[in-house]
Amino acid sequence: VLLQCVNSVLLWRVLALLSIPGSWLVAAIFAVHPVQVETVAWVTERKNLLSGFFYFLSLYFFLRFHDSRLRNDAHDDPHEKKSWSLYGISFVFFICALLSKTVTCTLPAVLLLICWWKQGRIGKESVLFTLPFLAAGLGFAYQTAWMEQFIAGARGPEWEFSFFDRFLVAGRALWFYIGKLAWPFPVIFTYPRWNIDDTLWWQYLYPFSFLLLILVLWCLKNKIGRGPLAGVLFFAGSLFPALGFFNVYPMRFSFVADHFQYLSCIGIIALFSVGVVRAAGKKISQAAVVLLALFLIFLANLTWSQGPVYKDSFSLWTDTIRKNPNAWMARYNLGNLLAARGKTEEAVTHFRAAVSLKPDHVDAYYNLGNALLSGGNYEEAIAQYGITVRLKPDYEDAHNNLGAAMLNAGRVEEAITQFREAIKIRPDFASAHNNLAIALRMKN
Repeated sequence: VLLQCVNSVLLWRVLALLSIPGSWLVAAIFAVHPVQVETVAWVTERKNLLSGFFYFLSLYFFLRFHDSRLRNDAHDDPHEKKSWSLYGISFVFFICALLSKTVTCTLPAVLLLICWWKQGRIGKESVLFTLPFLAAGLGFAYQTAWMEQFIAGARGPEWEFSFFDRFLVAGRALWFYIGKLAWPFPVIFTYPRWNIDDTLWWQYLYPFSFLLLILVLWCLKNKIGRGPLAGVLFFAGSLFPALGFFNVYPMRFSFVADHFQYLSCIGIIALFSVGVVRAAGKKISQAAVVLLALFLIFLANLTWSQGPVYKDSFSLWTDTIRKNPNAWMARYNLGNLLAARGKTEEAVTHFRAAVSLKPDHVDAYYNLGNALLSGGNYEEAIAQYGITVRLKPDYEDAHNNLGAAMLNAGRVEEAITQFREAIKIRPDFASAHNNLAIALRMKN
């Protein structure tokens, strides 16, 4: 919470440095919008907050450096040494941001976008200044993409998409995030995973309509200014690493998540806030102040209501299932919690739902078998373990537990076969050796 407060203040100062009208309103909405709950309340996403903290600091010092360079072009300027120190500070903070979370690798593109927005062009000097940032960002991005595939395991059938599939995912995700900012109902930890089919014409409406929006804003830039286009490009560009063009592990559950737009949402919030401030006029009326205060209180109340969802795992998975009954991951995890608490029948219900929603979920079948075994339902446990070992023949624990269920059901010969199979897969499997000894003793 403290990090989010600090980040909101830093955002305000950055936007004020850029002379954005209503920068205070942008920062206030950013601070209390309910889509931020996942980032702030879920301990796993502290990296989002920490990377945002360094991101804003890097951006702030780079803007001060760039502004000083534009104002002081002389080589013998006494402030030149000071301006380069600002550049160095900015770069160090950028490295800290990358070390916190590499989604901040988009900062170099943001710096160039700001230059274009403010000056109408991207000068050679601005490009040269951003090259070290770009090199560092690409290096970290490549490392993360490799780790997602080969360490986190983001590869296989669930990530096998054509370019057109990914294009459709990206277009739909962009509109999803805009919609969630405008109408944050419901806010879910795991959103439904869309069925992407590049043969359905209507799915192309999402990406092409977004591209049309960019084209319209480009055509209108001389009339309405470059700001609206810059805001939309900031939004889309900052989201780019999470739009589905690269494999990330959460795509196994859903193509979207609230924490993905932690930084990118600033672009849309800024467009809204600037529009509100300009509509209110130079001197904001008392009625407008009251309406804005009520609006912020409304958002804060939604955030306050969403916070307790992250109190513990049980609350999180229960809330997720209530809002998204087809979230197989939530069903599986809640089943594990209930089984650990000895609520076997309830656990079985959720494990059955998990395997129904995801028929290739090996661990769900295995844990369903465990719950049935502990409940004394040996024959059905045998059936679930049987599915488990068919899906994953080298699952030694499943073979061992299948043997235990068979032993309890009086099928000793079959149990011996399963125990031997478990030991064959893992020769030092003490539990399987012990169970095999029990079974052999029963056979004299």
